[in-house]
Amino acid sequence: MNKASSNYLLFILLGIAVVSIFAYSWVPGGLDTDSCNYGVVAKEVVRANKWLQLYDPVYQGVFYYHFPLCIWITALFFKFLGVSSFTAKLFSLTSGVALVVTVFYFGRLLKNRWAGFFAGLSLLFTNHIIRLARQSRMDIPVSLFIALALLSFILARKRSSLYYLLFGLFTCLAIFTKDITGLAPLIIVFIYLALRWQWKELFSPLFISGLLLAIGPVIFWIWLDRNTLFNSWLNWNFLHLLKSPAFTVPWHYYLRAIATKYFYFLPFALYGGYLAFKEARRNKNYEFYLLIIWALFFPAAFSFGRQKLHYFIIPMYPAAALLVGLAGDKLLKEPVKLKIASVLKYLLIIAAILILFSPFKISSKRFKEAVGIAPAIDRALKELPEYEFAVYRYDGAAVLFYSQQLTRAKFPQDIPALEDILITRGSKPVVIFMPEQDFSELKPALKENCRVVEKYKDWLLVISPPI
Repeated sequence: MNKASSNYLLFILLGIAVVSIFAYSWVPGGLDTDSCNYGVVAKEVVRANKWLQLYDPVYQGVFYYHFPLCIWITALFFKFLGVSSFTAKLFSLTSGVALVVTVFYFGRLLKNRWAGFFAGLSLLFTNHIIRLARQSRMDIPVSLFIALALLSFILARKRSSLYYLLFGLFTCLAIFTKDITGLAPLIIVFIYLALRWQWKELFSPLFISGLLLAIGPVIFWIWLDRNTLFNSWLNWNFLHLLKSPAFTVPWHYYLRAIATKYFYFLPFALYGGYLAFKEARRNKNYEFYLLIIWALFFPAAFSFGRQKLHYFIIPMYPAAALLVGLAGDKLLKEPVKLKIASVLKYLLIIAAILILFSPFKISSKRFKEAVGIAPAIDRALKELPEYEFAVYRYDGAAVLFYSQQLTRAKFPQDIPALEDILITRGSKPVVIFMPEQDFSELKPALKENCRVVEKYKDWLLVISPPI
């Protein structure tokens, strides 16, 4: 099939990715707790214009949980496009689409256009991929940069050693996106070269240049922010996950997670692994070994950590998708492939029309109370030159994110702590976001000195003293 046919498949795949990932992403809300927390940090970067020593208003200290690339890019979106749930998601949304396109080109480079097409499709339908792409999180962007780094490595092997520079650049971006996870391209490539006994490649000038490009900016940034960041980051992102006795997740957690969450593609991925191994052995296309190493690396490496969560191994799924793409290309005849592409094209058109012109409004149920009451919070705070804000029995990151005025809050853990804020407030009025049921349990004298400003379902916005 000619080049136009390859572009035709890419157009269908790109359309499906855009529609499925971006659908209703403009509707206010939908962010999970981590996404709201990262969004709050990005808002603080813009508000304070402080791009180093990032401050986390939720935990009221230095933000050291991850390296800052996603926070920086989200802050830039906020600065130029305004703060909203859509702009908070925008980097992850676009990364999701770009990851599907990258997988398509990866499959086409290794095998053919159909392998890339089915790989992209299987990635889109992999558990959590679309959901995480619709959040303000690091998982999809780091998966994108890892895939681009490994694609660049293969291009360096097949075409020009200059691609080693791109390998280094994308590895650097992966590290800046999600710390230890971003080191994966370096480890995967080292394992690949070691298994092939190609030690000399590690010392080639362009490979060394790529390696310096990967780690040099990271080391420089750590040096810039060393006084507030490095020890806390090392403890939280490495030692804590590796050694903390608080976690007792069994070593086989990821095997079970893959079997339960990926069961519908797992047989095809295993068959694709067999095809990749056979292709490497028979036709000396040794780059297929890289796919197998990539797919196995994440569950194997993260099994050593005490804390285990399924989304930690999300970067393995582009490799698994490529193996599924190999299986799809092998199992399906050309007429069936063309029929599938044609059906998907028409389904894409129908889905796009329904999403754009449907009279039904799709709204997110996640943190609806914070979204609904945020305008009332902003109206109240605009009238108060000084105030204290308390969030009781609700996710503080969501309230801080969806309010345009709020920058700081307290988070009392029980009614006595909340009453203590009301008693010791001094001359500043106290604004409280709390459940209606808990408001009724306040001491009568304190409750009488409060005014309900807004009610959303069973949640109240209360000011003390009344104004």
